Amino acid sequence: MISGFSTKKIKSEKTLSERLKAARLRQKLSLSDAEIGSKVRAKYLAAIEEGRWSELPQNVYVRGFILAYAKYLKLDLRSITELCESEMSFRRSKEQQKISYNQSFKEAKVLITPKLIGYTAMILSIISVVTYIAFQLVGFAGNPELKIISPNNNLTTDSDAIDLAGVTDADTFISVNEENIPVSGDGHFSTKLKLHQGVNMVKVKAINKAKKSSSEVYTIEYKPKTAAIENNLNQ
Repeated sequence: MISGFSTKKIKSEKTLSERLKAARLRQKLSLSDAEIGSKVRAKYLAAIEEGRWSELPQNVYVRGFILAYAKYLKLDLRSITELCESEMSFRRSKEQQKISYNQSFKEAKVLITPKLIGYTAMILSIISVVTYIAFQLVGFAGNPELKIISPNNNLTTDSDAIDLAGVTDADTFISVNEENIPVSGDGHFSTKLKLHQGVNMVKVKAINKAKKSSSEVYTIEYKPKTAAIENNLNQ
C-alpha cells in the first residue's frame, strides 16, 4: 500500500426490491406468509422483490402493493415511498422513451419525401430497363416465330399459282424454297408461288439475327382441270 493513503469500502445503497426481500428474509417469512399479511398476491410480491416490473400492472397499483408490503414488514414508509417514487419515475421515463421511439418509427414508415419519391422513381426505371433488356435478350436468343396464314397444308388446287402468306418476328429473314422474300416492319410476309403439276413441296424458313431458325414444310398438289377430266374419262 502506498504510504499516506488508506482504502475505504463504499457501501452501495440497496434497491427497493433488495430492501423488501431482505426485510422479509430477516423476519423468516415466506411469500405465502407475506401474501396473507399484506393482502397482496404472492406472484406480485415475488415480481417486486426480483425487479420484474414488466410483469406488474400499472404504476398506481404497484405503488399500493409496495406500501402495503412495506407496512406489513414494519419498514420506514417514508424511505420506502421515496424509493418507490424514484422507481416509478424511472419506469415512466422508459415507457415514454419507448412510446416516442415507436411513434418516430411509425412516422418514418409513412413519411413521403421528395427524396424518397426520387429514389422510388429511379428504382422503378432501373427495373423497367432491366426487364426490357431481359425480354429482348430472351426473344433474340430464342427461335423466331413462324406462322403460315395461307394456304392450308396438304392443299389440292387446280390453279398453277397460289398466294403464300404468313407472319414472323420483326427483324427476321424469310426464305421460301431457298428464295428470300421481303418482311414488313410488323413481321408479315407474302409471295406468289408458281406450281408444277403434281405434288409441290414448299419449305418456309425464318432466321433471326442470332442465327436461330424455324421452318415449316407444306405439301401442295397442283391438279389441272384438264387432267381431272382425262382421269374421269379413262375411268
